[in-house]
Amino acid sequence: MTQYLNQPNVRAILYLQMCLFSFLVGDSLLKLLLQTIPMGQLIFLRTIASLSVLLIFMAATGRLSLLKVTKPLHHGMRSLFFTFVSLGYYLAVKFFSLSAVATALAGAPIIISAISPIILKEHATRIQWVATLIGFIGVCMVLKPDLSEISWYYLALLSLPFSYATMILWAKHLSKTESDWALNFYQFLPLLVLSAFWQQDQWITPSVEQLEITLVSGAAASVGFMLLIAAFRIGKPVIIAPFEYSYILMALVADILFWHFFPDLWLWLGIGLIITCGIIQGWQARVAPPAITPHLRPEDTHNP
Repeated sequence: MTQYLNQPNVRAILYLQMCLFSFLVGDSLLKLLLQTIPMGQLIFLRTIASLSVLLIFMAATGRLSLLKVTKPLHHGMRSLFFTFVSLGYYLAVKFFSLSAVATALAGAPIIISAISPIILKEHATRIQWVATLIGFIGVCMVLKPDLSEISWYYLALLSLPFSYATMILWAKHLSKTESDWALNFYQFLPLLVLSAFWQQDQWITPSVEQLEITLVSGAAASVGFMLLIAAFRIGKPVIIAPFEYSYILMALVADILFWHFFPDLWLWLGIGLIITCGIIQGWQARVAPPAITPHLRPEDTHNP
């Protein structure tokens, strides 16, 4: 059992599941806060919470030196892109159910599977391609794209799989020389600056309870990103990415429990296909050889 858990792909999948649970906590609280706090102010407060938790933990564990970078231009470009992604994500969370947002994000694995062989030189088997396509069909069944209903909010939702896949692969590429901590920290800075000036005329004086919930939500997001980057650093994206589909079930449970949202037949069928994809890919992860990642560094990867 211990030997199995020490395999990079298996450990990456475990990191990913912990990451998704962190995101679920953060997103559920975020959706709650968006009902009472202006979006610009909430983004500002939540980003401060994420950065504060990250810095405190790094200082307490002696990891501040890992914020040094060798590719500042790449960090700057990735951070600006992260700001764009985040704005679309906040809009999607505000106007759609968590399960719809999770399903949109589930479209990222097929993009990762398509791009990984080109950018990262990673091979995908025929079974992995078939499984990913099955999952993508499930995504389409859940979202049911309708051109007659296109709006800015819907476009924000549909953009998530493309932007999310880009963020993951970009981090995978930079992780060869940059620490997980640097990748997680610098991506928040442009978003913090932008949100500081957004909708200032609508800002309110938040209550202590709202600030506490914002702190927890921001901390969960920071932990989630840390685990996400670690997962895709040590594992093969084409193998571990489909396990993100489990987030749909997590989000669906949250929708049912907290927002009394109940799925229709198409949603259940779509989720069934997505789960099938995850099962097939899980079997492939079991039989596939471990990812070769000679650049791994124990101090910032194996112990996120």
